[in-house]
Amino acid sequence: MVSKKQEALHLEGVKSLIDIIHNELSGELEKTTGELIEERRFALEELGTEISDDAQIEYSQVLPSLKFQEELQVSRQDVRNSLGKMKDRPYFGAVTIDDADAGTEKLYIGLNSLKDPSTRDLIIYDWRTPIASAYYANHLGNVDYEVPTVGMQSVDVKERIQLVIEHGELLDVFDSELYIGDDALQHLLVDTAKDKIKSIVTTIQEDQNRIIRQNSAQDLLVLGPPGSGKTSIAMQRIAYLLYLHRHKMNADNMLFITPNEMFGDYIAEVLPELGEASINAMPFYRLHDKLRRSYKFETLFQHIERMRKSDDTTAFQLKSSPRLLDAINMHVSQLAEKGIKFRTIKIKDDYFATSEELTELFYGKFKDSPIDTRLKKIQVELWPRYQEVLNKAIKERTKALKKVTRYIGTDEELERQAKQEKTKQFRVIRNYIQRLEFVNVEKIYLDILHKLDKTVRQMTLESLRAKQLNYEDIAPLLLLTIKVKGLEREPKIQHLIIDEVQDYSPVQLAAISAVFPNARKTMLGDRNQLVHPVISSQVTGEAIELTKSYRSTVEITDFTKTLIGNETTQSLGVHGDPVEELSYSDFKMKLAELKSDSVAIIARDAAHARDIADDLSAVTLLTHDQYTFTKGKILMPNYMSKGFEFTHVFILDYDLYDADQDQYLLYTVASRATRHLYLAEAE
Repeated sequence: MVSKKQEALHLEGVKSLIDIIHNELSGELEKTTGELIEERRFALEELGTEISDDAQIEYSQVLPSLKFQEELQVSRQDVRNSLGKMKDRPYFGAVTIDDADAGTEKLYIGLNSLKDPSTRDLIIYDWRTPIASAYYANHLGNVDYEVPTVGMQSVDVKERIQLVIEHGELLDVFDSELYIGDDALQHLLVDTAKDKIKSIVTTIQEDQNRIIRQNSAQDLLVLGPPGSGKTSIAMQRIAYLLYLHRHKMNADNMLFITPNEMFGDYIAEVLPELGEASINAMPFYRLHDKLRRSYKFETLFQHIERMRKSDDTTAFQLKSSPRLLDAINMHVSQLAEKGIKFRTIKIKDDYFATSEELTELFYGKFKDSPIDTRLKKIQVELWPRYQEVLNKAIKERTKALKKVTRYIGTDEELERQAKQEKTKQFRVIRNYIQRLEFVNVEKIYLDILHKLDKTVRQMTLESLRAKQLNYEDIAPLLLLTIKVKGLEREPKIQHLIIDEVQDYSPVQLAAISAVFPNARKTMLGDRNQLVHPVISSQVTGEAIELTKSYRSTVEITDFTKTLIGNETTQSLGVHGDPVEELSYSDFKMKLAELKSDSVAIIARDAAHARDIADDLSAVTLLTHDQYTFTKGKILMPNYMSKGFEFTHVFILDYDLYDADQDQYLLYTVASRATRHLYLAEAE
C-alpha cells in the first residue's frame, strides 16, 4: 500500500536536491559569465582598431573556443531554467520494477531526467526514456519495452502510482493500474477543455504510448473518434522523436500541417510545456506560396462556403479523385516525348525567347537529356542572352543620362545609376529564367483536364484567366510544378504531422509528399469527422485504430454515436448532464448566465454567424482570416469548429439540419463539447 506521507517526504528530498543543483549552477553561471565577458573584451582590446594579419590569425584561433564556451553557457542557462520549472512538479508518477540484472528498483517519471550529482544516478526518468514505457503499461506483471538499437527488453512491474503535484505540493497519490476510469485519471480529466490544447504526458494510455513510440522510419496512420487524443498523441510523438533523434533532428526539421489557420496557435503551448521548441505549423492552403503566381487563392473556408452553394460539384470531385492523380502521373511520364508547354518571354514589346524556340530546344537540341536536365540547359542557353540584353540596356540608359544638359553626377556615378535602374527593371525576367517560369504549368494542367472532362477544363481556364485559383486547383498545379520543374521542394523537413487526414484528396497528399520528399509522416484522422459538403473520406492504407474516447461526458459521446450509428467507440469519460434542447430565447438566457471562458456558439455558415453576432452581446465572432485561437464565448460557422474543444457548445438552428445529409457534420460539431451540449432551435 502506497504511503502518501512517505511520498511527501521523498518529494521534499527531491526538491532540496533540485535547490542544491540550481544554486550550484547559478553560482557557476555567474562566474563563467564574467570570465566570458572578460575574454571577449580582452580579445577585442588586443586587436584594436588596426587589424594586422597576425592579429587576425590569433583571433581566428580564439574565436571557436569563445563560441563553444558561449554555446555551453546558453545550455547551462537552459538547464537552470528547466530546474526552476521542475521544482513545481518534479515528476508525476512512479513505477516499481524487478529486473533480473538490477533487482527491484523504484523509478520516478517526469517531464525531464534528473541526476544526483554526487552519485550520477538517475533519480527522475524522462517520460521518453525506453524504461518509462513500463509506467504507461496498463497492467502489472511482465511488461516488454523496446530500446532503440538494442531490441526488446522485459521487466516485472510490481507497482505503479500516479502523483498529483502542483506548485511543489503533493496533493494526491493513486495506487495500482492506471487506465481511464481509475480515480487518478478521472481526477485529471474533470474538464479537459482549455483555451489551448495541453500536454497529456501524465495521462498517456498504453495504446497511445505505442503510437507515440512508433519507429519514425515508417509513415504512420492513426484513426480514432473525437476525444481519443489523436492531436495530443501527435504532439507527444513530436517531443519523443526530438528526444530520440536529438543529435540529428531539431524542431526546424518538423512541420505540422494543420486543419486551419488558428490551429497552429491552439497547439503552440504543448511542446514548450514538454521542454522542446515549438515546430512550425501551417495549413495546406499556405503551400500555394510555392506557385509564385499572381492569383487570388481561395482558402479552405471560402471553398467550403462555395461548395455548399454550388449546384454542380463535378469539377471538385474530379480534381479530388485518384483518377486525376493517375492522369497527372501518366501525362508527366510522357512529357519527355511530347506535351510540354512553354510561354513566350518578352521584354516590353520585344521577343526574348518564343515558345516555339523553347520547344525546339527541349525536344530538339537537348532531347537526349532527362526533363529536369533539359530545363537547366535551357536556363544556361538563355543566361548569356539575358546578360547581353541587360548590358545593352545599361549602355543605352548611361548614354541617355550623359546627354542631360544639367549636372547630375560624374560619368562613374551615371554608369552606376544606369546599372541599378536596369538591373532592377530586368529582375522580373531574371527571376523568370531562374524559376523556370517559361514552363507553362497551367497549360499542361489544362491539357490533362481536357483528356478527362472538357467542361471542367473550360471552367478551369476561365478561372485562370480571371486570376482566380480555386482551392482544389492548388494541389494539382503544385504537384505538376515539382514534377516538371523539379523546384520548390523542402528537403530539410524530416517529419510531418498531418491532422484531419480524411479531408485530404489523393492529389493533395501526393503534392505534400512531393514538397517534402525526405519527410516521414504521422497522419491522424477520423473517417466520420467530415464538414465538407461534398468530400467523403478517402483514407486508405493500414491504420492503427483507436476506439476509446476520453474527452467528453458519456452522455455527449453516446449522443454523437447515435448520429452516425457508431457502435465501436468506447466512452471512458465522466458522467454529466444530458444533452439539452433549447428554444432560441432559452439559448440567449442560458448564454447570458454562463461564466465559463470555454464556450462555442456554432452557426450554420459565415452569413448566419454574422447575423447571430448582431443579436448577441459579449461574444467574439471568428472570421475566415482568424490566426489566433481566442477563449471566451466564441461564435463561428460550424466548419471552423473542427479540431477544437469547448466546455459548453451550442449548436444553433439544430432543427434545420438534415438528419441524413448532415449526419457527419453534426457528429463533428457535437463532439466539440466536453461537458455541456445544447441543441438550439431556429429563431
